[in-house]
Amino acid sequence: MTPPSGQRAHARSRPPSGRTRRPRRRGQALVELALILPVLLFLLVIAIDFGRLFFSYIQINNAAREGAAFAAYEPTNTVTITSRAQQETNAQAQRGESAITVTTSCADPAGTTIACSAATGGAGAGNRITVNVNEAFNFLTPMVGGFFGGSVQMNAAATSVVTDYAPSSGTPPGPCALPSADFTVIVTSGLSVFADPSASTPDSGICAISGYNWKWDANPLNDTPGQATGDDHTYGSAGTYTIELEVTNQAGSDTETHDVTVPAGPPPPSCTAPTANFTWTTSGNGANKVYTYTDTSAVADPVNCPITNWAWIFDGGAQSNSPNPAPFSYGNNSNHPVTLSVTNAGGTSSVTKNT
Repeated sequence: MTPPSGQRAHARSRPPSGRTRRPRRRGQALVELALILPVLLFLLVIAIDFGRLFFSYIQINNAAREGAAFAAYEPTNTVTITSRAQQETNAQAQRGESAITVTTSCADPAGTTIACSAATGGAGAGNRITVNVNEAFNFLTPMVGGFFGGSVQMNAAATSVVTDYAPSSGTPPGPCALPSADFTVIVTSGLSVFADPSASTPDSGICAISGYNWKWDANPLNDTPGQATGDDHTYGSAGTYTIELEVTNQAGSDTETHDVTVPAGPPPPSCTAPTANFTWTTSGNGANKVYTYTDTSAVADPVNCPITNWAWIFDGGAQSNSPNPAPFSYGNNSNHPVTLSVTNAGGTSSVTKNT
């Protein structure tokens, strides 16, 4: 049966259920994606740019450390210090990085600026060198680059303690040689003796003797660690004994033996302690100022009671057991306290002067 014409028209104009809104929703999603996609891409590029900036900053920090590690041995060799820093940044260089600039500065333990040529000597280890690395970084994103004025200046610094070796040597210290043991022994009274190892070498620098050990006789219970200034020992009975000294440094050890007889003839003379004293002269000025110290200590009986030990302590912690230490520089014009202690069989005397 054919429906009325009005009903047929109405039936044809009704779309199938569920199909009218799908094209409209898909079009809306594409419009929203088109609007937000540039923003997402822009944020992604910015994140990449700042990630590159952070990576470059880590690079120049590592470059400063590499330069400072080498500068600890050769603080005046700016060419190689710069080369070590450049090797680190060139290993993983990326777009946007400029050439680095490297500068150095040196200071003494008190923080006073000194010439790097004076950092290797004088007061010894404790002088410091700082390596500064500077680099300009350019952003790939024009908007970010414009905000920062085209580039960002990055700076990193690292500090090392300058290795203590001979002043102005300019080369790192080599391996240590074996020490040389030597000592003198005197009978001080009755069955007591005093053994002085100050003739053993070396007594300064990074290869200096670090340990002294005495074997007073065949009895291992009488073996004792010693000091650089000498040691006393009292035997239980008269007789002749063999004393052995072992000295040790980084390279190994060496031994020396001497025989001593107690009691040895008439009792030794009664000694009085010496009177410590010294003089000094200077030459040069500023970082090149050099000090020369001379012992002028006095003793009442230099024949029977000679000075057997000298102990110098210089400003900054350096020490020497030589009667007249080798000249050296503190690297500045400041005053420097120096203490000298001298010892003989009668005792020890000390004096401190502001040189």
